[in-house]
Parts: sequence; C-alpha cells; structure tokens
Amino acid sequence: MLSTDINFVGGKTHPGAYDEIAARLERSSSVPIDVAASNITTKEDVEIFLRLVYPHVRRWRSFDLSVLDADVAATLMENLLDEAPILERMNLSGPGDSVINPFGGRASNLRHLSIRGMSLKWDGPLFNNLHTLSIHTPTWTQTSLLGEWHHLKKLKIRSDYLKRMQLRFSSSHVVAPHLECLELNGITEEDVVRLLSHVEMPHLTRLLFTHIIDSPNQVNTQILPLPALRVLRLHATEMCQDNLLNVLRKVPNLHNISFEDSSPIPSFITELTTRPEDQDTWVMPSLQDFRANAHRAYDDSDIANALQRMVRQREDAVKMRAKMCIFEGERDDLTRHAAEWGVERPYKRVHSITSDGETQ
Repeated sequence: MLSTDINFVGGKTHPGAYDEIAARLERSSSVPIDVAASNITTKEDVEIFLRLVYPHVRRWRSFDLSVLDADVAATLMENLLDEAPILERMNLSGPGDSVINPFGGRASNLRHLSIRGMSLKWDGPLFNNLHTLSIHTPTWTQTSLLGEWHHLKKLKIRSDYLKRMQLRFSSSHVVAPHLECLELNGITEEDVVRLLSHVEMPHLTRLLFTHIIDSPNQVNTQILPLPALRVLRLHATEMCQDNLLNVLRKVPNLHNISFEDSSPIPSFITELTTRPEDQDTWVMPSLQDFRANAHRAYDDSDIANALQRMVRQREDAVKMRAKMCIFEGERDDLTRHAAEWGVERPYKRVHSITSDGETQ
C-alpha cells in the first residue's frame, strides 16, 4: 500500500521551515501517512504541529512521538481528540504524570503500542484490540487489566532503576487468553513471582527475564502452570533458587532454557538433575537445550559432571544438549561476547554435552 512519511521536527523558526511537509501532505492526497514528531519543546511547536499535521489524523497509519518536557507533552496530547480510524502503530515517549487518552480512545485499528514515561488511561478502549504492548513507565500498576486485553499476544514490561514500577495484584487470578510472549525487565523478583501466580497464561510460549532484582521477601504463593511454554531466557538475573525451581516445575513442555550472566550455580544445576520418585514433579522433563554463560569462577569438573547427569537422565525419546561457558574476563566483555556460544575464547572453558557425549 502506498504511504507517505511525515517527519516533523520542532524548533524551526525560519520562514518556510515547514513548507516541504505541507507540500508532501497536499501531494499525498488520501493515502495513509506515517507521522514522526520530535524536538517539540515549546507550545509554539505544538501549535504548528496541530495546525499542519493533525488535520490529517484520519490518515495516520503510525504515530511516533518523542518529547522531553512534561507540560509540552500534556498540551499536545490533550489536543489529540479526534478519531484515528486507521492507526495501527503508536510509540509515545516523554515525561508526564497527567493521565492522557489520545484520540479519546478511538483508534479501533491500533495493534502495536509502546509507551515510555507517559501515563495513559490504562482501562480505556485504546487497548481493546492490541496485539503487542511495551510498557516502560512507573505509572502502570494494574496487572488485573491483563485479563481485559483479550487480543494481546506480546507484552514487554520494563521498570526504571531509579523509579521502580510498583505492581498491584487483585485478590483472584486473571486470564490472559492469547498472550504468547512475556518479557520482564527491571522488576523485583517478588513481583515476578506474584505476576506468575496471579495471571493465567495458557498459550504463553516465550518468557524472558532481564535484570530481575532479587528480593529479601520470600513469596509463599502457588505459581500457575505454563503448559505451552517452550523457551525461557534469563539475562543478568539473580533469582532465589527456590523461586526459580517453582517456575521450572510449572513448565512441563519447556524445550529451551538459557542463562546469561545469571545464577546457574553448581548446586542449582545439581538440583535440576535430581529426579524424584513422582515423575510429575520432575523439573523440565521435555528439555532439549540447556545453555549457561557465566563470569564466576566455578569448578569446571563439578559443572561438567552435573550437566552430564542432566543429559543422561532424559528419556531416550528426548534428545538433549547442554552447554556451559565459564568466562574469566570483565562483565562488559561478557555482554559483548554473550552470543558467541561456539567460540572458546574469551571463555576459560566451554562444556558442550549431548546425548552422545561431551566435547570441549
């Protein structure tokens, strides 16, 4: 489909500064337009944008907004009142504690939304048909809303280090019926456990933890099953061994798990190889690929033995491989080389174990 890109940059004061945008809007006639607005720092910038670009809001297919001033952001957003009937994607970035409801919530075709810093009317119709949602703002707390966003397939939740997101949980669990991918970044371990015990996600296939903050408070709650989960990733995450094991006992169909600079300590790996009499409680019975990447100085032989036991305890029908990379460099180097699983340098040692034996 034909479309036109409109890139509005505020701060231009010379005569005719926005003539080109006006001409592009006129030439594009009725085709969809993709709008990007940045460097809007004054109310004069807002007025120009509203006079020049906003009248074409019914043609907006996407809208990217980046502002640095809270008052300017509030002034602009409170004037976006008309319906945006074909808007599919929106990215909003900027400060502001005022609750905003762009387009009066009337953007029924909106499928992808990313929010950083701003506070939206979270329970409004703007979220009704979303497929992907990225939230990076401390003002979102209402986890019960996950049960109302029925079409949501991918959700990213990120909390800032200096201004933590404080999640609130309802007394009973809710269901996110179509959620397939969940990424949690920067929230506390306590909130991770509470989220997994309050939100039922029957079709979740991918779960990613990044920079999860360990919590001094133990959460005595029952994590809900994740029957469809296939992939679990932990990056720079320090979770209590008991909490992590409680998660792993709820993923009977997990195929891939990886730790990057996280907490795969030898005692934890040994725990994974312990097979109780009750096979229903065996941790990760369907696991096919286990990878760990750490900078700590562990005993290589203990890790190799534990990984060998893990591989050999699988059922014959479940072929498994495991790889453990021990790193002896700086943390920054580890991040840079985290994807180089098959390269021994700069790692101290690489254990790669499959059903057929070990290679190094």
